[in-house]
Amino acid sequence: MIGTTQNIKPVNVNYRVQNNKLSSNPLLAGAKMLPASKGLKEVNFMELLLSQIINAIMLGCTYSLVAIGFSLFFGVMDIVVFCAGDVAIFAAFCVTALVTIAGLYAALNQLLPQFLSAIIIVVTGAITTGFLMLLLYRFIIKPFENKSSLMPLLSTIAAGVALRELIGIFYPQGRNPQNFPQLLPSGFLSDIALLSWRNIIIVLATVVLVALLYLFVNKTKMGISIQAVSQNREAAIMVGINWQKVVYITFLIGGLILGFGGVLVASYYDVIRFDMGSMYGLKGFCAAVVGGLGNVYGAIVGGMIIAFIEVFVSAFVPGGTAYASVVAFLMVVFFILFKPEGVIGERSIEKV
Repeated sequence: MIGTTQNIKPVNVNYRVQNNKLSSNPLLAGAKMLPASKGLKEVNFMELLLSQIINAIMLGCTYSLVAIGFSLFFGVMDIVVFCAGDVAIFAAFCVTALVTIAGLYAALNQLLPQFLSAIIIVVTGAITTGFLMLLLYRFIIKPFENKSSLMPLLSTIAAGVALRELIGIFYPQGRNPQNFPQLLPSGFLSDIALLSWRNIIIVLATVVLVALLYLFVNKTKMGISIQAVSQNREAAIMVGINWQKVVYITFLIGGLILGFGGVLVASYYDVIRFDMGSMYGLKGFCAAVVGGLGNVYGAIVGGMIIAFIEVFVSAFVPGGTAYASVVAFLMVVFFILFKPEGVIGERSIEKV
């Protein structure tokens, strides 16, 4: 499945580079940035290690964004929104449709510089998913607010299945892999052949999104209200915080972050599929659990941990490609059993 490590061929330290390409597998995209001058020369261990670290950081950035979405929703609503991955990939399909079907990107390029056109397209896709999350909350989650916690969980799973099937049915040839438009510049950073502009922009975009989220949560009245609701909903309501407004804003922001995450992961892999969101969302949930479900900063740490485990198991363990996801999920089971609060999360004690 695209977006996972399931189809990645094992990479040994004596893997050889040919025609400047190590593998067509997207997860090893960093490795194909080796200098063309090396030709058939054997890749040394340090080069391979550095390329895998870059791959892990790229993957960790994409996992972190969807994990942040999980943490935001869980922090405010105490529910796991399992359709988050499908919503993120929905943004990638929106951007693809705007570029290939609507021709909006070409039209904007005639009026604006290319990077501004790309930003407008990406932001439009993210805004679409933001409003999609509002609709999902209003019609899928809100009706079950006073019901068992199992009800909204099941409803979000069903929403994710419905969303991916709708993409497969109504998007032109939606069940076939779609080429994602090249919105990010190609090429490599001069004199540093392992770094491409695409990867640099993905990391910078993640950093900017996290920084903006930090400023919003800590420096704005609404952000502080979100923190208050996350810590104690009843107390927040008693001091006059509009809890319902906080929930809507949280879902809007979470949807925006998921949208940006979906576009970035699609830009990294260059190909998207209608069912890509299920595994992407599952990995994001695992990252949120490892980092501390409900903790935004823990989601970043968890995303990096899961990504490094997958990439390094695939690259350095003989036959490890088939077991990379297994090891990552075992890590999640370990945290649930022995450290359920995650790496950064705090253990909560309920007094009876």
